[in-house]
Amino acid sequence: MAKEIIGSYSSRDEAVSVVQRLELKGYIAKNITIFANSDHAEDMDRQTDVKVKSDATTEDEESFMDKVKKVFTEHTDTDSHIELHGKLVNAGVSELQAKKLTDEIKSGNILIVADDQLKMGNDATSDTVTMEETAMRRD
Repeated sequence: MAKEIIGSYSSRDEAVSVVQRLELKGYIAKNITIFANSDHAEDMDRQTDVKVKSDATTEDEESFMDKVKKVFTEHTDTDSHIELHGKLVNAGVSELQAKKLTDEIKSGNILIVADDQLKMGNDATSDTVTMEETAMRRD
């Protein structure tokens, strides 16, 4: 999947508007991801129907070892910074871009990333379209 960074937005309203425009252009909601800090993530999740990832780790995303580690160590801002960077890289953002974008997200910006290949009407498995016609003859 080819990921496209749509943009980084400073307001929630602007980010919601961009998501709505992407859906109108044919992007499927499940192929759009919003990255936001924990202050904005819940609001973005309520206002859109796309995936929202934040600097906070949810119970579903934690591995068993993460849970054990959390018991014995204090969770720091640096840990959440590293986790957010990892989520961006896993979403297809380059290391260099992830480093810059992590800082922007932590400072309050909202990042929108979309899969630019899987729009409605596009088949991800084939680049060629073949059509068959069957004609009925009446004698």
